[in-house]
Amino acid sequence: MNDTDKEKKNKKTAVEAAYAFLASRMRTTAEVRRHLESKGYGENEITDAINELIGMRYLDDYLYALRYYEYNHEKKRGVLRAERELMEKGIDRESVCNAKEDFLYEHKINEFEDALDIALREVFIQSDIYGEPPVMKTVDDRLTAKIARKLEGKGFSKGDIFRVLDSIRREAAEYGDE
Repeated sequence: MNDTDKEKKNKKTAVEAAYAFLASRMRTTAEVRRHLESKGYGENEITDAINELIGMRYLDDYLYALRYYEYNHEKKRGVLRAERELMEKGIDRESVCNAKEDFLYEHKINEFEDALDIALREVFIQSDIYGEPPVMKTVDDRLTAKIARKLEGKGFSKGDIFRVLDSIRREAAEYGDE
């Protein structure tokens, strides 16, 4: 047996390489394709491996997107950020949008409430004294700009951001009147 025969015998098939790549965590179809291409597998072998993995439900871009939205929500991020990141990972727009709609509906997510919660943490300072109510910071243009940047960075929609800022301004006006 010469060296090339040993290499062929020891070299993994594309499916085996993909299984090993998927062992640590879920991946998108595009990520698996790129990985197999980097390992030097041919286009037909890659396509066959991906089709086999999809058939066995080891690869499912819709399910990946759904889990990604859940992870994103746990991290207190908006769906726009997750949507952008999923498309960067190579998932098609239709799968991303379907997963987003299903996630928001199934979990009864209200992004405005999530954004408002994050913003209120910026507006109120918790007291170090037990039982003392939180103290409201002065709501000025600088603070509202900071909140808007933070919410935008976390992936909340401009509509929700404007509603949050309006709500905070109204609450600050009421708070100041007392």
